[in-house]
Amino acid sequence: MRAHGFRWPRSWAGRAALVTACACSLALGLATGAKALWFDSGSAVGPAVRTGTVAFAASTREAPGLVYSPDGSPVRVTLPGSVIGRVLEQTGVDPDPIVWTFEASGWADGIAGMAYDVVVSAQVTADGGTVDLTSGVAAAGTLLHYTTTTVYPAAVNGDCSAVPATPEGVAPRDVYVFGRDDVGDYHLGATAQVLQAPGGRTTGSTSQLWCVAMSFDVAPDGDYVNDVQALGRGLNGKQVGATDTWDATVAFPPSLPALGEYYNLAQVWGTADDLTISRDQDDWDAVLFPDPSGEPSVTITLDPAVINANPDVAQPSDHFARTGS
Repeated sequence: MRAHGFRWPRSWAGRAALVTACACSLALGLATGAKALWFDSGSAVGPAVRTGTVAFAASTREAPGLVYSPDGSPVRVTLPGSVIGRVLEQTGVDPDPIVWTFEASGWADGIAGMAYDVVVSAQVTADGGTVDLTSGVAAAGTLLHYTTTTVYPAAVNGDCSAVPATPEGVAPRDVYVFGRDDVGDYHLGATAQVLQAPGGRTTGSTSQLWCVAMSFDVAPDGDYVNDVQALGRGLNGKQVGATDTWDATVAFPPSLPALGEYYNLAQVWGTADDLTISRDQDDWDAVLFPDPSGEPSVTITLDPAVINANPDVAQPSDHFARTGS
């Protein structure tokens, strides 16, 4: 859990009433009742005072149930490689993206609130190898490297159809992560996304749905112009004609880059009973492509932080100090 410094009131009554993010940990689960406590951690001698509880978790369609943060540490969700492989099913010109979703959930009592960062952190191969993804650049030879992947909060009612456009002047990458500001506009980078405003809890937890839109980067083969002309002659000898023109854009199905083109030659011959010999041969070309079934999965990290309605307490920024458990 990320925590922030604060200034103690001079009176002991003020200390007991002050709700801060110090010495807090996240709940293991709502049903178990193992909830984290906040304690006044000053040097005064006296019993600790319970002032509130917090919880943060994430979930995906493939992994049923919530994955809770046990001690304020980040939680992680996994985008399966098999889902990324579905970009090979995209056909035609400018097809709809493949969309996958995950959800963040949590709550905070009292005047506290909850925020979190979202980072696409790593590719993970079947044998456990990892490739850092924080730069947004995927490993060469993977489908993700040839795909534009955009991570962003869903719109109202869980709508993922409005994929944020890539901002101008940004270095090309394979993965883009967008957050949303207070007025609903998207911006590059998803730090300190507010899950629950300070003092905003009523009952239960608050959830936010996130979208992952994937589109394979395949350029159309080309645009072609087609002309057709028809002529006809009636019984009266009158000739009638018509001409039409249309454009067609042709796109090849997506695939990983070919491993190579191979030339194959087969020859066969045989000797008959009369000792005559028959021969024949054939040759053909073959283009081999990599097997996409081994596409690495992708780890997405959600890092929670407590925010506070007290103006004297520093609020989340791009960098947080982390307390021990």
